[in-house]
Amino acid sequence: MKRFFIPVALAVITAGCTLYSDVSIAPLTVSPSGIDRGSDLPSMVRKYDYLRAIEYTSTVEGRQRKNVSELMALGEAELASGRYDAARQHLRAAIDLDPFHKTFSDIAWDLSQVEYMCNNYETSLEWAQLAQKNGLNIRTWHLDYLQALANVEVYRSTGSQSDRVAMQLTKPSVPRVDVRINGSRNTFAIVDSGAVLSIISDTLADSLHVRRLGTFEGTFYGLLDEPIQVRFGLLESLEIGSIRLENVPVAIMPNDKMRFLISSNEPFAMELLLGANLLKEFRMELDFKRGSAMFTRLTAADHDPDPAQNLFIDGFRPMVRGTVNRKGWFLFILDTGSEVTFLNASQLAQLPVQFYAPKMHGALLQGLGGAKKHGEKIENIEIGVDKWAGTFKTLPMYESDDRAHAVGIVGENFLMNFKLVIDFGRMRVDLIKG
Repeated sequence: MKRFFIPVALAVITAGCTLYSDVSIAPLTVSPSGIDRGSDLPSMVRKYDYLRAIEYTSTVEGRQRKNVSELMALGEAELASGRYDAARQHLRAAIDLDPFHKTFSDIAWDLSQVEYMCNNYETSLEWAQLAQKNGLNIRTWHLDYLQALANVEVYRSTGSQSDRVAMQLTKPSVPRVDVRINGSRNTFAIVDSGAVLSIISDTLADSLHVRRLGTFEGTFYGLLDEPIQVRFGLLESLEIGSIRLENVPVAIMPNDKMRFLISSNEPFAMELLLGANLLKEFRMELDFKRGSAMFTRLTAADHDPDPAQNLFIDGFRPMVRGTVNRKGWFLFILDTGSEVTFLNASQLAQLPVQFYAPKMHGALLQGLGGAKKHGEKIENIEIGVDKWAGTFKTLPMYESDDRAHAVGIVGENFLMNFKLVIDFGRMRVDLIKG
């Protein structure tokens, strides 16, 4: 929870399609993992066992002498779990104990993330400035971004609360829905939960005279850790069917960073991605079989995480709790913008994978920013989410960003076998078969 990093993730495979097409689906059975999940609150959080950490809430609150490390760890677990009121309470209690500078800055940054996720940008800015003042390295452009949104009522809803719209899943196999921008332009938008922020091409932004948020530039990092320079803007309105939202923040990315070559070297250019900052405002149903998507705008009353939640937030993007070879639990990036499910090769040592012998594969992975990479593959491995497991005849591996806590990405070649429900109110990912 401590590192400042803004990732965006969209990945397509341009060769070697059989690498990710052979996936067999079966009910999931989970076995005890035998993996050390920590014996105290801080170690539980370091190992991402957030729900077990939250079970110790009454113990932490009942101590006559409060402990900074415990309060901080509990607040971090609640932040990751989307329990923002509780996280705010416990992190503020930790900072009230006047910890040393480094601990103070870490807690302040956690509080900044709490307020960011609640769209309270002015308060998020205040905590981020305190974190920076006490030694945490926070990029200046991030502070500028928070400042620019400090007095903006983002995602103001003026239309319907819910609507079902058509969804396309043509090559590349990532979900796209028709949207209307600023009341004047229709375009297909990729539903990309792996992108931290919604992204618009600079050509489309210029043609629509999208309001700029200052003159500062930021640096995003693509799936393969390549830096991408972006500017920032605010859409006057975004319509998904009859749902209309006003004041939608976007990153403005150069056109050449949003282009791919797909099969047969055909160009594929994107104009708009709907990222996690926007998608967190919804409960979504992506019905791949019927080619439709249901978006339901969440209200304050809908934010009530399920005791059995399997959806978490880490580094501003959604993670789903899953299994590897029926052992759990592990965190995967939930990425509807990735055609392919894959493992992070740098995390392989912690996974229940035996007798691994590296083999190269011919698939070429492309990420935002134009990065292209080949990698190794692992054979006959099972990935489980919710009640279902997918056994992959071959699963690619890539050296992904070590700053990410995930062991891999769950992408469309697994998700498209279900009706996918992502509920940021209940913090649940549900896979419905049939």
